Amino acid sequence: MPKAIVATALAVILAVLSSCASAPSPMAREWYDLGVSWQEKGDWKKAGEAYSKALSLDPSLAAASYNLARALTESGDFKGALRTLDDLAERDPGNVRVLAARAYALYRRGDAKAALEAYREALALDPYSPDSVYNASLLELAAGNPSAAADMLSRLTKAKPEDGEAVALLGRALDRAGRTEEALAAYESSRELGKASPSDLSRLGEIREERKEYSEAMEAYAAAVKAAPKMSGTWFRLARLKLTVAGDGEQGLAALKSAIDSGFSDEEKAAALLDEPTLVEREKVLALLEPVGPSE
Repeated sequence: MPKAIVATALAVILAVLSSCASAPSPMAREWYDLGVSWQEKGDWKKAGEAYSKALSLDPSLAAASYNLARALTESGDFKGALRTLDDLAERDPGNVRVLAARAYALYRRGDAKAALEAYREALALDPYSPDSVYNASLLELAAGNPSAAADMLSRLTKAKPEDGEAVALLGRALDRAGRTEEALAAYESSRELGKASPSDLSRLGEIREERKEYSEAMEAYAAAVKAAPKMSGTWFRLARLKLTVAGDGEQGLAALKSAIDSGFSDEEKAAALLDEPTLVEREKVLALLEPVGPSE
């Protein structure tokens, strides 16, 4: 997957999820606060122990149950996490946060199919939940359903166009669905928002090149290798355009050297470059490509 599925943001709340309840006992509150402290430090085991102690003192403290499920999930006790979440779901049927947390626990357990079904259930209740949309989209893509991922991401990004992570994922989903023109727009938007990955930028360059928009393609390739200098294939694509379209021998040779230094070794592409009738600095290009293996 392009990016790991993220845990749903679990709000730290002290009210029962579905109804009003009396204030927690002072001792339960102390253990709960201690759990929050351990959670913020990333010690999920100790956080879980503190939340469990809070619940033993006040079983109605739903916030502790909610955060306990998160702690159990992060510490690898998926059976315990799902049991806790199922209890919460019985108390508050249709709670989107609980459904999303359950989906995440299922994913962490390795049950992607069940996790996707749980996310779909959550999204049927709240189609604009950012974490659920993002995670469900990743699972839809992994399941070979890019159109489904694109549709839900399109809905989210229309409502929240500033969500660069979602816009970037939308570009990938649209691209895989064969909706290249829409993907191009999404990739450009994610770049403007500063969320396009180096791979996104490289793919943006490829789309621009396919459209014969060479200046824009070179700009995208240059941005990609600036962010990830070891992308040998992208360096080579940049070099090819510099040497055959732009006629820029100096920058083209520099890009080609960076491609070779980064591990470029595609003999077929190297030979094709040498066959380009508009190639500049041909002898120097040949010398640089010698380790790759093309011949006259």
